[in-house]
Amino acid sequence: MLSGQRPLDRHPLVVVTNREPYIDERVGQGIRTVQSAGGVVAALDPLLQEHGGYWVAWGSGSADFQAAPDGRRQVPPRNPRYTLCRVALSPEEVEGYYASYSNQGLWPLSHLLIERAHFSREAYGFYAAVNRKFAQAAARVAPRRAWVFSHDYQLALFPAALKRARPDLTIAHFWHIPWAPFTVFRLCPHYRALLEGLLGADVLGFQTGGDVFHFLNAVQRTFPEAVVDRELGVVTWNRHTTRVSAFPVSVDYAAIRELALSRRVSRMARGLRRQLAHADLQLVVAVDRADYTKGILHRLEALADFLERYPAWHRRFVLLQVVVPTRTEVDEYRDLFTEVLRRTRALNEEWGRDGWQPVVTIRRSLDRARLTALFRAADVALVSSLFDGMNLVAKEFVAAQVDRRGVLLVSESAGASEELTDAFPVNPLDPEGMAATLDEALRLPPAERAARLGRMQAYLSRHNVYTWLQDILDALEEASLNPSWLTTDAETSPSLIGESWTDS
Repeated sequence: MLSGQRPLDRHPLVVVTNREPYIDERVGQGIRTVQSAGGVVAALDPLLQEHGGYWVAWGSGSADFQAAPDGRRQVPPRNPRYTLCRVALSPEEVEGYYASYSNQGLWPLSHLLIERAHFSREAYGFYAAVNRKFAQAAARVAPRRAWVFSHDYQLALFPAALKRARPDLTIAHFWHIPWAPFTVFRLCPHYRALLEGLLGADVLGFQTGGDVFHFLNAVQRTFPEAVVDRELGVVTWNRHTTRVSAFPVSVDYAAIRELALSRRVSRMARGLRRQLAHADLQLVVAVDRADYTKGILHRLEALADFLERYPAWHRRFVLLQVVVPTRTEVDEYRDLFTEVLRRTRALNEEWGRDGWQPVVTIRRSLDRARLTALFRAADVALVSSLFDGMNLVAKEFVAAQVDRRGVLLVSESAGASEELTDAFPVNPLDPEGMAATLDEALRLPPAERAARLGRMQAYLSRHNVYTWLQDILDALEEASLNPSWLTTDAETSPSLIGESWTDS
């Protein structure tokens, strides 16, 4: 858990994300409340439960505003500890801000998939308007001199909009996905506005040092008048200072390890290992959303090459891939999921023999216990992202490997590869190379497997999700002690933020 949390007693915390931590859904005649999955929720929900505060997010649940007509919901429902403030979005706003501009524009561009990126002025209009909505909601609920921790590419305009409205707030914004080189980033028609929005933050976090480098380069190329200190990671522009740094996001190492050692997960893992031993198989696992950035088709191409070049492994391994449908409202994602299933079927038809199939596909998400059991039982985990800000699957696998049996193969273009240096690096665009690395991993002696995992586990135990959060809170504290606020008359402009914010 966190240490040194006392500043939160002086600086209430306001978390701002696109996705909400608790969702109210209609179930028959009633309402069911479910907690969202994901590392950010897992890290920040306990913090707000301990210290109180506010969480501003899009109210996306089918019964969100039935459960809380004014958008304010005390959570968790059974033991309320903080206030969830839901932002209502129309279907047109969801389409323009989220589906179109964020997921069909910024997402592919940031992952260097230029040919897939599509921008429109209409979608940007919705994106800007929704970012203002989030800023207005946060400005209304935030107590004076609160700390605000906002997240990701859906809210790039949010920091400056909030800073103009509430210069007393100290804002940290974390960009979870990669930051593209300037020659790619500038293809976004609104790149200047995005930079201006992010520079409203007092602390701006990225996953890797490479992301920080590219962001600072974008600022320097776009705003020649800005003062950019690359050594310190500080940008001074428009009478405001932004501290820019890498804060690699991580997992709750201790919690995953505890779950992996639990009676239920141990029983499931032993059962899976018995099945594998009976069939004399090594288990290779891959867990992804059906997103084109994850390199799933490239992985299947490498597997076909592996089966052709290394026939000694026939009937001696199985790839169990969990492919979770995502963003199914977008044609490209539906088409990708269909193509993954088609190629998997063709691969099994070509290479399967006597009841053995090289690939087994699970087409839905697994609950946390089953996923942890799968990771614990696996001999190899394969992360084949074309480009990834971090990829927490790699870290979850390492944490769950309490028996230190497995080998991690991780894409060189995933942020996790920079930290998990005892993993085997793979290039998703080199199928022959990935096939050769898989062969090497499957042949790796148990002692070397254990040694590699031991070193990575020691690293993750020291660099977990709580140290990630603590580093950002420390940066917020430093920024609040040395403020550099925008000059604005927003405090006397109630038309923007409402007249009652000072009473929070």
